[in-house]
Amino acid sequence: FYAGPVYQSIEGNVGLRGQAYSIYNGYDADIPREEAWGWLAGLSYQIPEIALKASLTYRSEIDYDIAINENVPTLGALALLGDDGAAAAASIAAANGKTSITTPQSVNLDLQSGIMANTVAFANIRWVNWKDFAIQPYKFGLVSETVGSLVGRPNGFNLVQYSEDQWSINAGVGRKLNDKWAGNVSVGWDSGAGNPVTTLGPTEGYWNVGVGIQYSPAANYFVAGGVKYFWLGDAKAQTGAQAGGSEYVAEFTDNTAIAYGLKVGYRF
Repeated sequence: FYAGPVYQSIEGNVGLRGQAYSIYNGYDADIPREEAWGWLAGLSYQIPEIALKASLTYRSEIDYDIAINENVPTLGALALLGDDGAAAAASIAAANGKTSITTPQSVNLDLQSGIMANTVAFANIRWVNWKDFAIQPYKFGLVSETVGSLVGRPNGFNLVQYSEDQWSINAGVGRKLNDKWAGNVSVGWDSGAGNPVTTLGPTEGYWNVGVGIQYSPAANYFVAGGVKYFWLGDAKAQTGAQAGGSEYVAEFTDNTAIAYGLKVGYRF
């Protein structure tokens, strides 16, 4: 059994451009770096004789209250809604407040077992609670409450939200070729977090294949590298005002991506 604290920081920038965003065209948000603590706990089991390792790890939600720097250059357009809109624009321009963001809880199951001499099979299964995640910056939310009734959202809407939880599986085989060289191949699948999706991340999951290699010139250090090729899931992209409905502003199909990495390690 193991447990411990988790220290996590977040930061980001958002810029919305284009007529699809309506009154939010030109909106900018700068999310300054913010730190917070959570926790994790899990169970692990090993049988060294057959290189068997299994672990189940839970990671908690982590809460933040952040003063996001926002710019809504089209606030004046609220005056088109009449005196109430003009008053709302003036109030929003002068408003200051913090935004609550909660990063999602997750569960990881990691498995590894020897299947023959110098060869192991491995797998990771992961669940992330994206369905309960949303970001609504403070001024963004005030504007959404003002215009929400026009788009069937009288209580406003979010900048980002997801309709489903995410599941992913990655599995493969690793082999020690000799005392200095080792390699692995893997295949992965990701469910995505619902479709339609936000315009800020317009894919619905993926499939991937990967290869990796590790070179260990000495027992206490190594150099490793790998590459993965992704087939990204087709998706329909929605603005925050459209989330939960059937309307969308763009459709993404037949997209692919390549990811690669390099790691240098030293064992003390």
